[in-house]
Formats: sequence, structure tokens, C-alpha cells
Amino acid sequence: MEQTGLTKRETQIMNILWNSSNPLSAHDILTASPELSRNTIQIVLKKLQTLGFIEVAGFGYHKNALTRTFQPIVSQSQYIASSLADSTSYELAMNFIRQTDNEEVLENLEKLIQEKQKELKSSH
Repeated sequence: MEQTGLTKRETQIMNILWNSSNPLSAHDILTASPELSRNTIQIVLKKLQTLGFIEVAGFGYHKNALTRTFQPIVSQSQYIASSLADSTSYELAMNFIRQTDNEEVLENLEKLIQEKQKELKSSH
């Protein structure tokens, strides 16, 4: 993924794709955001594909026409993390840990930290 800030329209379309459990066609995106034009959606989908944010997931039909469906290949959390400074990511993680009351989440984080520490030690 090329590190880049998304425009307002790109973010709008990515949010629709991120919030869908299935690949979507341009028509599906138009249905979700009728204020966008079909042409704008097509242009933005092409740009998002070029930037490496989405891929063609398959094909579907709309009114007897074959349409491409798209899915994200960059998760919303990956995108957000790539746009944050390391110090901000650290502060977010610390605040999350302090505020959560979910023991299972904390145990999973602890396991992840231990795995990363082992990985770092073995690479030295």
C-alpha cells in the first residue's frame, strides 16, 4: 500500500467498502451514497485500485449487465495506523489498555506482545 492520505470522496467510498461484509459494485455504492454520481464512483474506484486500496473481487449482474465487484485489500485499521506517528499509536494503545475492562482482550494483547518480543529476540 502506498502511504497516502485519502481524499474526502475516496474516504467516503472506502468507508462503504470497509463497512460491508461483501464485495460491492459501483451500483451498490451508489445505492449506499445516492449523492454521488455514477461517474464519480467509477473514477474513485479506479484511483483506489491504482493506489492499492481495493481489488476486483468478482463479477455480478445489475439489470442484465455484468458488473465488477470490489473489496478492500487494506483494512481501515491498517490505513489509520499508517497515517499515525509512532508516538500517537503508542498513546492510543496505552489509553485503550487503561480504559478497557475486557480481560480476554487484555490477555490477547499480552500474548501478542510476548510473540513479538520472541520474534525480536530471535532476529538478533
